Amino acid sequence: MIGLSLASRLKAHGLRVLVIEKHEPACEASYAAGGMIANCDPHIPDVLRPLVAASAQMYPEFVLELQEESGEPADLRDAGTIACFAGGEASEFSGARQLAGDQLLELEPLLVPGENTWFLPECSVDPRGLGRALVKASKRLGVDFVTGSPVVEVIATNGRASGVKTTRSEYAANIVINCAGAWAAQIQPLSIPTRPVKGQMVCLVPQPGGPHGPMIQHVVRTPKMYIIPRSDGRILLGATVEEAGFDKQVDPDTILRLHQAGVEAVPALAEMRIHDSWAGLRPGTPDNLPILGETSLPGYYAATGHFRDGIMLAPITAKLIAELVTGYEPAYDLTPFSPLRFG
Repeated sequence: MIGLSLASRLKAHGLRVLVIEKHEPACEASYAAGGMIANCDPHIPDVLRPLVAASAQMYPEFVLELQEESGEPADLRDAGTIACFAGGEASEFSGARQLAGDQLLELEPLLVPGENTWFLPECSVDPRGLGRALVKASKRLGVDFVTGSPVVEVIATNGRASGVKTTRSEYAANIVINCAGAWAAQIQPLSIPTRPVKGQMVCLVPQPGGPHGPMIQHVVRTPKMYIIPRSDGRILLGATVEEAGFDKQVDPDTILRLHQAGVEAVPALAEMRIHDSWAGLRPGTPDNLPILGETSLPGYYAATGHFRDGIMLAPITAKLIAELVTGYEPAYDLTPFSPLRFG
């Protein structure tokens, strides 16, 4: 999602852009993501909040333009989020409000009431639909694609990035941007310190003859899990955070626990059936912040390490890195996210 968003933005700046993807575009962490635009989460690091707020503000126009260009729906939903937080953590966000029992019942009559429940003015998007829209829009804009072989090395000439080598070929380029997510560290010669952080999810669908729309309207976040409704009636339950290397196997017991936690929050979910489950690999970093900017090798940039916020931060990341690459002063200070902070 980060790479595709950036490719479209760079193409709009007039650059010739090639996306090199080891499998198919938007089919790894992006395909596995839930799609919450959780800009009101009080646990977001302070240094990241300006970027999160800016990206959330960009999202409606970002999605609208992609849908118009591609014809693919991304299911942007703006009903908001119902979340349980300790104390008044969410009170600082504009539009956030604490819900009394009757207010909660009015918003989500099927949700079991909890303590310290808040309404948050957030959105959600279907990352799979968004991924399809980005691929189609990028191709229509003239972005080139090479798929089926991973980049293994950034080629340097006279102390500057001059292209990349894949397992099959080499490609010349004046600018190289590493958007490889959890696999970013595998590209030589510089190590971009990302690691895979596994997340498992489950998808529920209505029983035959059941309702066509979503059983609940809002994203729901509890201390145990989150619930994301889709407009076609699907309900997503997620997600684990596991240090399990590159293991993407689904554990049946974990899926069962997610399902049980969902039913505890919304008992009516027991009437739905499990349709699918999967695992994805988020790109974690040593300090849990994104890695954005030019590396110690001139012409070689990083735009990765977004951990759980890759979908949410895609529009602002694309804007800022495109500004940096094309010689404009980025709208926000990227120093806290520089690759150089790791030496």
